[in-house]
Amino acid sequence: MFKFFSKKHLSALLALLLFNTMGFSLMANECCYPSTSSRLYIGGFGGGLYSNKTRIIQRGTAFFEEDVGGPLAVEGRGKSRRNSTGYGGIQIGYEWSLSSRYMGCSGWSIIPAAEVEAYWYSHTKKGHLMNPSARLPEHDFADSFPMDVGVYLLNGVFALNNRCFGKFIPYLGGGIGVAHIDIRRAKSLQVEPPEVGINHFNAGRSDSSWAFAAQVKTGLRFNVYDRFHIFGEYRLLYLDSSRYVFGSTQYPTHVPTSPWNVDIKNTWYNAFAVGLQFDL
Repeated sequence: MFKFFSKKHLSALLALLLFNTMGFSLMANECCYPSTSSRLYIGGFGGGLYSNKTRIIQRGTAFFEEDVGGPLAVEGRGKSRRNSTGYGGIQIGYEWSLSSRYMGCSGWSIIPAAEVEAYWYSHTKKGHLMNPSARLPEHDFADSFPMDVGVYLLNGVFALNNRCFGKFIPYLGGGIGVAHIDIRRAKSLQVEPPEVGINHFNAGRSDSSWAFAAQVKTGLRFNVYDRFHIFGEYRLLYLDSSRYVFGSTQYPTHVPTSPWNVDIKNTWYNAFAVGLQFDL
């Protein structure tokens, strides 16, 4: 079979092998060592946020006279409906760029960053609460809690960089912090048996609380020009349980009550956002 290979063919084969070797070497040099410059950045973002159903508990005491059974302990339990809203926020961070040498000559590098992030949204949690009672065949409430929420987080973010991605950089991050939840104009209307025009929180319809917050997020960043970047991301936000105290029920036509304690249990949110970053 070797008679088919002339010196001309052998020379061409050696040239092809040399060309391929040089090509792989050039590709390794191009893709193996991404940029190692660090950056300080600020950003802004906004999008949509969607919550799951949340358990709500409302506790209080109705002070009936002794001749009609005496004080009645009330504990209404139920769940809020799913709801959605828009949100917006800001961030400031610092990114250290590590050489891909730490991952071998593979063309990849992991870029860590630390950032402080804050975002805000408003929505109303509404739910139907039921209070089983031997004294009343039905004792149900329709509650609504208009909320202004601020979420404040310290994040760790890890980007996966490779020059062969061009200007696209995927990233994954997570953070912990706190959320401040401010409720105003809360309502608790008894719907079974109906009490028209009675808001059980009428002596005090506002309160606020702090809750532990945590999130994970993933997204894709694109370098538009020089120090400007746009990004799109998904995040999963968790807010821990929070507690509020609303005013007692005080009407001439209604039995007086104690102040009402309301527990809003942990809530999960799915959120999507687009944003812009600028390197300082």
